[in-house]
Amino acid sequence: MVLEQYIQRVEEKLQLLVKRLHQVQSENTLLKDEINQQQQTLQQQQLAIQAMEDKLHLSRIAATAHGGATATEDAAFKKEIRNKINEYIKEIDRCIALLNG
Repeated sequence: MVLEQYIQRVEEKLQLLVKRLHQVQSENTLLKDEINQQQQTLQQQQLAIQAMEDKLHLSRIAATAHGGATATEDAAFKKEIRNKINEYIKEIDRCIALLNG
């Protein structure tokens, strides 16, 4: 009789462990999904920030171009424009290389 009770308690504990395992696995799945969603949100926010920084940068260039800039601002503006044009040229060259390759 004692052995049967012991076996029954072991089975009950085993069932509780299996139940807890399923709960933990479900929680783990939910947490992984949440992490994926937060990573996607973070990536979208980083893209939005980059786009806004680009717009801000271009608006500063445009403001300098339209305003009465001092000699120092004018030189900085010219350097900025030159750098931007060089970036565009490099990007165009890469695209041409991809098209030819």
